[in-house]
Amino acid sequence: MDISKILSEWPFDPLTVSARIIKAEDGRQLVQMRVDLGLIQMEYMGRPDGYRPEGFESYLDYYRSLAANEKEFSLDPRQSFNLRQEGMQYYHRYLSLHQLKEYQGVIRDTRHNLDILNVIANYAGAVENITSQQHRPYVMMMNTSAKIMLKLASNDKNEALRILKTGVRQIKHIYKNVLDDPQPDLSPEIFQLRELQHRITDDGVPSELPVQEKLEIELQMALLSENYEEAALLRDQIARSSK
Repeated sequence: MDISKILSEWPFDPLTVSARIIKAEDGRQLVQMRVDLGLIQMEYMGRPDGYRPEGFESYLDYYRSLAANEKEFSLDPRQSFNLRQEGMQYYHRYLSLHQLKEYQGVIRDTRHNLDILNVIANYAGAVENITSQQHRPYVMMMNTSAKIMLKLASNDKNEALRILKTGVRQIKHIYKNVLDDPQPDLSPEIFQLRELQHRITDDGVPSELPVQEKLEIELQMALLSENYEEAALLRDQIARSSK
């Protein structure tokens, strides 16, 4: 069906994440994200596309089951690809849920992607592992941010700051010991959490990340994924937003 009418009623905004939650005809919740060429529709629970590989909720669950039952289990290239693709689906959903302040969902989905990275670290080849682990700091930052926002919603500022400091320490550890980066304080993930810390201690009300900072994180993710076409579009958006 032609979805032009739906798209015209929901204009695309290149400077923000546009997302909403709707109800399907059977009453279940769906998450929609507006993108430049249309929209992405995702299940709120389970795999975002609703697929159940081999009867499991996700490829992560399926491969963990195989690993538990096969003494010499290792991920072949197709299995690693399946996990990467699944991680991208969960990424789109937790990005949408973060914008919608559905922080429990963000924590759930970022935990899923961190577990994917753990499986890749344990069972994939060295090249696949090195490439995939570059995404870990960003996922950790989003997980930490969601936990902080939940604590702030219940006015528990001290616990929010404790979670923040723990997140910063863990991300630094990954940069130094996994990614071999001697200057983790220059990373965008640490920068975002430091900015959030400043807003908390300065009694400001934490809000969504500023547009420029969101775009710069998205640019980093596109480059890490070798999605150079997306990176070029993001560079153009950054240039326009800075004028």
